Amino acid sequence: MKKSSEPATLRERFARNLRAYRIELGMSQEELGSYIGADRTAISRLERTFGNPTLERAEALASALDIDVRVLMTFSGKGEIERRPPTGDVSSAAVGAKVATLREKMGLTQKQLGELAGVDRNFISRVEAPHGRGTPLELATLEKLAEAFGIHPVELL
Repeated sequence: MKKSSEPATLRERFARNLRAYRIELGMSQEELGSYIGADRTAISRLERTFGNPTLERAEALASALDIDVRVLMTFSGKGEIERRPPTGDVSSAAVGAKVATLREKMGLTQKQLGELAGVDRNFISRVEAPHGRGTPLELATLEKLAEAFGIHPVELL
């Protein structure tokens, strides 16, 4: 059976696109790391999917590359990467507000959403905490929440 080259997870897609775009720009891992206060090893780990970056770290990396984080999360690897500059509020707090709105619209309790997403109800409560007091979301968790709602993770941004 032939193995698909399409990344299976949001984290894998982000890592592949981060590396491809960094190389396309002629930027070293060390240079990219210096923009976000990280070393070359941290960037290498992210590009090899050994890390699970928070949404804020993913946004910082995308901004350092002068690209919208959504592009790094959705690019299929075919053709040229869309050079869309960073836009809007991409943060765990903003996602938390959208999660709360969607959950209520669907008539779900925090416990029900937690069960659908495979996380604890208390975690959903922290994600939805108002005024940015929520918990930082990792890309893998963003993907779980999106799957629970039946949408693409970018739709939560």
